[in-house]
Amino acid sequence: MDPLVFWTLMIAITTAVACALCGVYLVVNHESMVAEALSHAVLPGIIVAFVIFQDRSSPWLIISAGLSGLLMVWLVQTIRNTRLVDGDAALGIVFSALFSVGIIAASQNLNNTHFHAHCIIDGNLASAALQTVQLLGVEIPRSFLVMASVLVALLVFILFFYKEMKLAMFDAELSQSFGFRPALLHLGWLALVSITTVAAFETVGSILVVALMIAPPAAGFLLGSRLWKMLVISSLVGVFSSLVGFQAGYVLNISPTGPIATVAGLVFLVTVVFAPRQGVLAKARLRQRQRSDLFQQLLLARLKRDTPDAVGVRELSDSVTWTDQQFRRALTQCKNKGWVTEDGATVGLTEQGKQVADSPDETLAL
Repeated sequence: MDPLVFWTLMIAITTAVACALCGVYLVVNHESMVAEALSHAVLPGIIVAFVIFQDRSSPWLIISAGLSGLLMVWLVQTIRNTRLVDGDAALGIVFSALFSVGIIAASQNLNNTHFHAHCIIDGNLASAALQTVQLLGVEIPRSFLVMASVLVALLVFILFFYKEMKLAMFDAELSQSFGFRPALLHLGWLALVSITTVAAFETVGSILVVALMIAPPAAGFLLGSRLWKMLVISSLVGVFSSLVGFQAGYVLNISPTGPIATVAGLVFLVTVVFAPRQGVLAKARLRQRQRSDLFQQLLLARLKRDTPDAVGVRELSDSVTWTDQQFRRALTQCKNKGWVTEDGATVGLTEQGKQVADSPDETLAL
């Protein structure tokens, strides 16, 4: 494999995993919109730091952008605490205002730099591996080192504060009663999310940052029943999206940013339909099974109440307001379970069927 292609792919994978890990906590906390907001609100911090230091490789860009993200979080929380508007409205007001300021500054003052408006939106993944630094005698892309460092920081934070974050997410009051500080943990995590967003901003642009922070974690949320499973599944979806999207971009001779985001979205859509427990098909099967169980319970109750011995099939069918197909399906299912017997043109309850009809659960369901 060509070294340029290899390193570009590694940058995409590292970025995808870092964004996916960030997004899991946002999705679980119902704060997915924060990913979109942070990917835009950090722009003024980037512009200010670049104007001051005139160096795109300066670490002050990440620090300044992180502070810009925290400023957004603080402003949103301040507006939300006034109780004059809800949280979503506060978020929309603050991040759109900060992003507008950043776009105006970039368009007016930085037209000849990488911070031009179209680069901010689309990123520059196709050429991210061209700028290299020497490490232990090996030329390594600067973007990969930055994203790898961010990923390590995220993993360290998750390993050290996994239980605290888990408790704070699902029961903040209990977490506080145990002596933890859920608000501080949340703020610290949002600071890491801001740094991740900034680190990925130059490479992949805001569109892919948002896609990778929402689509893979949302798929992991549907597939995983535990937090650690969501983290693993989200990371794997991010890696898969990067591999397939990068290959699609390579074949089509276009920037891989769009294909990666598209694959991530398609994976989420497939998950929505086919997820084993929360997917559309699974819920449809569950509703069908519940409806079938209800018809069976009603049929047993009717036989128990009106015809303790036996009754004609036609008479029983006429006594319920169901379609013939619904009646036949319920009768067949009850026969298969050994709850009723059909002797010619008559139907009767078995002893097992009488017990089921008399059980409290079925009586409550009716």
